[in-house]
Amino acid sequence: MRKIFIKGAKKNGIFILICTAVFTISIGTMTGCSMTKENAEAVSDQSDQSDQSESENILPVEDSTADDAILENTPVPETSEEKVEKTEKVAEAAEVEKAEVAEKAEAAEKTEEVEKTEKEAEAEKTEKEYTEDKMVLKIMREGEMEEMPATLFAGEGYVIYLTDGDWQQHATDAWTAAFEGKIVLNGQVQLWITHYDDKTGDQVKEELKSAGYTLENSDMTRQEGEVIYKVRLNEFENDVWGVNYCYPIEAEEGWGALLPLIADTFAVSMDDQ
Repeated sequence: MRKIFIKGAKKNGIFILICTAVFTISIGTMTGCSMTKENAEAVSDQSDQSDQSESENILPVEDSTADDAILENTPVPETSEEKVEKTEKVAEAAEVEKAEVAEKAEAAEKTEEVEKTEKEAEAEKTEKEYTEDKMVLKIMREGEMEEMPATLFAGEGYVIYLTDGDWQQHATDAWTAAFEGKIVLNGQVQLWITHYDDKTGDQVKEELKSAGYTLENSDMTRQEGEVIYKVRLNEFENDVWGVNYCYPIEAEEGWGALLPLIADTFAVSMDDQ
């Protein structure tokens, strides 16, 4: 009986040992598989995180300054409406410029016409003044333009304009300056006309040179003391006329400026020609 029991006991112990070994191996295998799976999942998670990180590094930031700069510098294509509007504006600007040029040309033409009309009117007025009994002599005195009315005097064979109220006639063709009927500057301001019969201009000039005159511009001039004498010669073929005048040196800016203007108005009358 004891032997059977012991034999049976031995057989049961071996069986238990085998089962224990199998169980241990199974547990180890299960544990290894579990760890392998966890490791694999961990590796997969790390790989996903790494890919995501790389993707984040590669993909541009939505609100980056570089993107804004690119967008700003990138031209926006014009729409057909914008092109039409732009063309219309260019055409309108061209029309405005054309109108301005035409307006300036018209204004310049009008100005030229006005100036021409004024010049013609002035010439007509001057011609009219010289053909009538009255005219106005303009003289610069003390920096201001002064107008002096003059009246035509008709002598024998000539005409000349004398300023109103400034002269007293003391001979047929001679006058002395006066103011309100009184002789001024001791009678040293005088004007007279000389007719040189049958003499040429050169002959008259030689006579005046012999009398102490010298040629100064278009006048023959001499000085005697404090008085200046001048002669304006007017030659008409073999007929010579002299407009003579004198004034004291102290009256150079007054009478000295007026007398040459009066001498310029001298003309030979038509009857004498």
